[in-house]
Amino acid sequence: MSWPLHVVHMALRPVIAICGTTGVGKSKLAVELALKLAERFDHHGWKGGVVVNADAMQAYKGFNTITNKIPPGERAGVDHVLMDFKEPSEQYVVGQWINDATRAVSSSLMV
Repeated sequence: MSWPLHVVHMALRPVIAICGTTGVGKSKLAVELALKLAERFDHHGWKGGVVVNADAMQAYKGFNTITNKIPPGERAGVDHVLMDFKEPSEQYVVGQWINDATRAVSSSLMV
């Protein structure tokens, strides 16, 4: 079976997961890693990185302090997606997050 080129590229996309408890420096590490990756091109054409938020509470607008959300000034120009985009009155379930995260990874990592 021959796979379409876009399917092959999707299968090769690198994803780095940074996990840990609140307040241990995951966001800072993610920004530093994205900036380091932005210094060079990968042989696949990827450059840099995007932080895809996986904290359910950080998806909601306004919960900055209680979720230890990284302030825009500390993001160093690195795109942060799935953060601050839902109203507190909206429901956001894991199935929606999976679709949104998959779409974010697929559209954000190619040069």
